[in-house]
Amino acid sequence: MLASRGGPRDLDKAARLWQAAGPVKAPLSALFWLYLAVSLMVFWCAVVPVWLLLLPFDRRRRFSHRYAWVWANHYVALSPYWRIHVEGRERISDERAYVMVANHQSFGDIFVLYQLRKQFKWVAKDSVFWVPFLGWMMWMADYVAIRRGDAASRRRMLDNCLRHLQRGSSVLLFPEGTRSKDGEIHGFRRGAFAIAAAAGVPVVPIVIDGTLHALPQGTWVFQQDGVLDIRVRVLEPVHPDCVGGDAQALAGRVQAEMVAALAEMRAQRAGPRAVAPR
Repeated sequence: MLASRGGPRDLDKAARLWQAAGPVKAPLSALFWLYLAVSLMVFWCAVVPVWLLLLPFDRRRRFSHRYAWVWANHYVALSPYWRIHVEGRERISDERAYVMVANHQSFGDIFVLYQLRKQFKWVAKDSVFWVPFLGWMMWMADYVAIRRGDAASRRRMLDNCLRHLQRGSSVLLFPEGTRSKDGEIHGFRRGAFAIAAAAGVPVVPIVIDGTLHALPQGTWVFQQDGVLDIRVRVLEPVHPDCVGGDAQALAGRVQAEMVAALAEMRAQRAGPRAVAPR
């Protein structure tokens, strides 16, 4: 689950409670998903009138994305089980557009990346857009859908991303294409880097570490023991010109930088991933 910004004593208490809750992790996880579903309905119903009112004046749907910040960040504020640190947020300028790429360990990465508090458009599987309330909010924010294995869908995704970048909106993709099963960074697909090269905009690498231990691929039950220490590091933007505009070379360079940063982040950790109780 997600983390509040309580003091050390609160975090220690939360760690002990979660470890003691081992046999009831499934019921507690079910309560979270139930709350997520109900709160999605409430948030969607609340935003529709405002969205309709602002739509003629907000062609880039900036309000909808800011509203999504509120939606995601309220889970962070309510739960004491994640502790999130963001480093390098200032490397993302509010005055220009980027192709932002992040490694993907868990469903929880969605909540974590909203902690950047930056304007961007998600690129996500088209099936998510069909999920009631969640998908409708994504459509209202003008996020970008893609269907895996569909060449026509891929072309539409590329066109939509270029349109957003030309309007000054960044786009964010998971270049691995799916969640990592072991927490390591695996091979990158070239799509995000082809978009950056075609648009002539920098790539911003974002490295996440720690979410794998909350919600690994293939389960809906939160798995961590104790409070998770989740780290996010924004690296320096990489312009396609530094590799002659070659998308494959750009992908290789960015992946190498992210792998090195992930190793450094893990080496800097003073203790285990989960905060041990005292």
